[in-house]
Amino acid sequence: MTPELESIKNWFEQDVRSVIPPHEVLERYHAQHPRAIFLKTLPAGASLLDVGAGDGGYEVFRRWPAPARPDIKLFAYSLDKGANFDKYDGYELGNWDRQRPEFGGMKFDAIYSSHFIEHITQRDAFFSWCASRLNPGGRIYVEWPSDASLHCPTMKDLAGVGFGRLTANFHDDLSHADLPATDYVLQQLRLNGLAVDTRAIVRMPVFESELLRHYRETGDLVSLQFAYWLRTGWCQYVTAGAPAGA
Repeated sequence: MTPELESIKNWFEQDVRSVIPPHEVLERYHAQHPRAIFLKTLPAGASLLDVGAGDGGYEVFRRWPAPARPDIKLFAYSLDKGANFDKYDGYELGNWDRQRPEFGGMKFDAIYSSHFIEHITQRDAFFSWCASRLNPGGRIYVEWPSDASLHCPTMKDLAGVGFGRLTANFHDDLSHADLPATDYVLQQLRLNGLAVDTRAIVRMPVFESELLRHYRETGDLVSLQFAYWLRTGWCQYVTAGAPAGA
C-alpha cells in the first residue's frame, strides 16, 4: 500500500469529532464554498451564465443557502438539457468544441464554469469568448482539478480499501481530455484583459470530517466525494474581473 493510499484509508476510518450539528452540515458547507460565495456576492440584478452547467445544480444557490438571490438572472449552456434547466432564465445546448453559445449576442455580469475546461480542447477560444461576453466590471469563476488529482489513489485503489465509486484520480473520469495547467489558465485570463483577483486550492478542513460523517450516517456518496476532494486538495479555482470601463 502506498503512503498516499494508507493516509486516505486512515482518514476514512478515523473517529470523527463533530463540531457542526448534523442537520446543518450541508448548508454550512455550501454556504462557505467559493462557488456559492461567487454567486451570492454578485451585484443586485446581475446576469450569470453557467457554462458546462451539467444537470443545472448551480441554480439552487439562487435560493439556498441564505441569503436568497432571486434578483440574479441565470442562463445555462451544456451538451444536454439538465434536469433543472427549466428553472434557469434561459439555456442553450451545444458541444463547445464544435459551436459556441449565442444567446443573441447577450453579455453577462458573471460567467461561472465548474469542472468544464478539463473536458474540452478549444480552451483558448473559451477564455477569449468569455472575456468578450463580460460586461464592464463583470467577473468570471473557473474551477477545475488541481495537479494533486493526477497523483491521488485511483478508484480501483480505493475500492480495495473499502470505498470505491468515487472520481478519485483525474484519469478515473474517461471524459476528461487533459488537465490544464494553472499557469496556462492564469495566462489566458490575463491575455484576454481579465485581472485575476483570487486563486486557491479549495481547502475547508473542518468539512473533510463533517462530510465524511454525513456520508456514514446517510450513505450519500456525493458527500463522500466532496469530503475526498477536500482531503486531497483535488479542486482549484480562480476568479477574475473585466475592466470597469468608463
